Amino acid sequence: MSDIFQDLDYRLKNFIAHRLKWHHFMPIQEKTIPMIKEGKDVLVIAPTASGKTEAVFIPLFDDILKNNLEPLTVLYISPLKALINDMYERLERWCEILNTTIIKWHGDVAPSEKQKFVKEPANILLITPESLEVILINRSTESKKKIFQHLNYVVVDEIHYFAASDRGIQLNSLLNRLKRYIPHDIQKIGLSATVGNPEFVLKWLTEDKNAEIVTDDTQKLPQYKVIYEEDYTILNTLKKYRDKKILFFLHSRRDAEAYHNLLKRHLKPETIHIHHSSIDKEIREESEERFKLVKNGIMVSTSTLELGIDVGDISIVAQKNPPAQVTSFFQRVGRSGRRRNPMRTIIFCESDSTLFITLAEMCLLEEGKLEEIKIPGKPKDIYFHQILSAVFEYGKITKKDLFFLLNNSHVFSSIEKEEYKQLIKDMIEKEFLEEYGGYLSLGYKFEKEFGKRNFIDFYTVFPPNYEFTVKEGLKRIGTLDAFFVINYLTERSEFVLGGQTWNVVEIEYDRFTIKVEKTKGGEPPQWYSEGGVMDYLVTRRIYDILLNDFTSENLRYLDDKCKGIVKKFQEEASRAGFEHGKIPIEFDEKERRVFMYTFGGLRVNALISSIFKVYYDVYSIQDSPYYTSFKFHDNFGLEKIEDAANNIEEILKDEHLKAFIFERAKKFVKSKFIKYLPEKDQIELKTEMLFNKEGLIDVFQKNSLKIVRSSSFKEW
Repeated sequence: MSDIFQDLDYRLKNFIAHRLKWHHFMPIQEKTIPMIKEGKDVLVIAPTASGKTEAVFIPLFDDILKNNLEPLTVLYISPLKALINDMYERLERWCEILNTTIIKWHGDVAPSEKQKFVKEPANILLITPESLEVILINRSTESKKKIFQHLNYVVVDEIHYFAASDRGIQLNSLLNRLKRYIPHDIQKIGLSATVGNPEFVLKWLTEDKNAEIVTDDTQKLPQYKVIYEEDYTILNTLKKYRDKKILFFLHSRRDAEAYHNLLKRHLKPETIHIHHSSIDKEIREESEERFKLVKNGIMVSTSTLELGIDVGDISIVAQKNPPAQVTSFFQRVGRSGRRRNPMRTIIFCESDSTLFITLAEMCLLEEGKLEEIKIPGKPKDIYFHQILSAVFEYGKITKKDLFFLLNNSHVFSSIEKEEYKQLIKDMIEKEFLEEYGGYLSLGYKFEKEFGKRNFIDFYTVFPPNYEFTVKEGLKRIGTLDAFFVINYLTERSEFVLGGQTWNVVEIEYDRFTIKVEKTKGGEPPQWYSEGGVMDYLVTRRIYDILLNDFTSENLRYLDDKCKGIVKKFQEEASRAGFEHGKIPIEFDEKERRVFMYTFGGLRVNALISSIFKVYYDVYSIQDSPYYTSFKFHDNFGLEKIEDAANNIEEILKDEHLKAFIFERAKKFVKSKFIKYLPEKDQIELKTEMLFNKEGLIDVFQKNSLKIVRSSSFKEW
């Protein structure tokens, strides 16, 4: 063992060497442990099962043992109850042997356990952001000071999941508010398997300029096998690996159920489990525990196992079609390859376009390019919530103190004081707040809107995901992403889901539900929520591949049929006239239809079609990640598109366009608080959520337009 090991407390050394039987530290542990012991804030980025959790907790346990630290010492924050339960099981053994205490706190934990902790805090508290907010609001100042006065460390797990979401905005604010009850500086540690822009995430975590990003540089590139699939191909391929432990990802719950039955019936594996969000929590947890203990078998799962729930050492990750984001692709691939074993994955592609998505994500991963995490510059809906939450916590507070309390948070630092004043004024007029004697307190409307069930609707800030459940009567058919629903569905619209055409009877936007009935005809939605939105990074790389501008060595992972398809479409792109620095434009004068092949992602193309709808009254719009297409009236030609492209930044500021977008998106429930904001703020937030302005500007500024021949890419 290294000098790092020798410097640890003797009890911890004994546990690691004799109980865990470790002979050496993993590379990420060798790099991380000294930095934490030096007192630095750190962001640790390493694949699942690389040892990063232990890299963080070894120095924390060492500090607790050597210095006999008073509880509460470590606050561990995770996005999911399942991850907290999993982490509790992993650390409980450490705590028992090392004579330290640990408790988990979320909605499923008994009130008696929580009360016990309040009276006598444990060394380590595992908690969700929502539960942390409940503590801040519901406990007295004395109680909170007692709980947090000895806190030394905050650990944020799956930090990329937080930083990219409204829950991350909430958590960032909560950690800032927590400072009031801690009489000293605390050390902050973030954990993630993958981050596209780690500097941004580190800044989200801490303002300390001496903070460090720690990465695992020893990981080898994954071993891939890409196969053009039919059901029998999947069966024959997986049959070869019956002695291995396989995690098989599907995009939808429907597909997961279908393939679970198919594999069970034809392969007859000794062990097979299924895991998705519609399965009861206890059954999921039982499957996780059983699969963790076996040496071979199959776990069929949706994205629910992308995050770091421990299901043991995975030999191979199989995927039926790739996810829409490189980040998600890497999360899945990284579930295999524990310790020094290579990451191995098999991707079954069912269409030409999914093959190109797979190849693009493999290339991007090899280059270390992942989607960058972005949040709204001024997330005023969550700001609205945190204003009410802070006033709830304090009982009453001055405007000045409230502004500085909240705007010390990184996520709210861009909101100007004048904007804050306007929002407070609006909240007073709407009776969410009252002002008396220079102090703000909660108003009549606050309790009326959120007071039911002991304010449970106030604590649960966010929809679990932005997807709509499709129902025929009481029967659940599947899900559609909010982007597709908001932009393309109305009552009486028709679409295809699960091989059946459905007519929309009613859309309940506040309940995220679509009521449907069977019909004939209709078009499938361009993408499904359970596969995610394919955006700018992946689609632009697909365009490069079509132009044969990529690392051709990656073709060695493809079967012969896949290689043939890649070559065919490269030849098709060349024949049609696609080239670097150009946006191919295809006109069909007979149909009066244009195709703009931006390869800019769905959010870019939906914004383009919105612009042409407002300015040129186009109709019959079809958007995909690769193109936007619409029919046009007389006197529409390339010069109209060039005019829009050349003036895109000014057009995006136009009030008519903003009004159109707001009208389209006004029923979109980004969070339950957005509807209480002034209309201008709602427009800005929804536009950021539904469209990619930066990507649109980038694609128009870096490329000129070119008319091309008719191509088959419109079929993608």
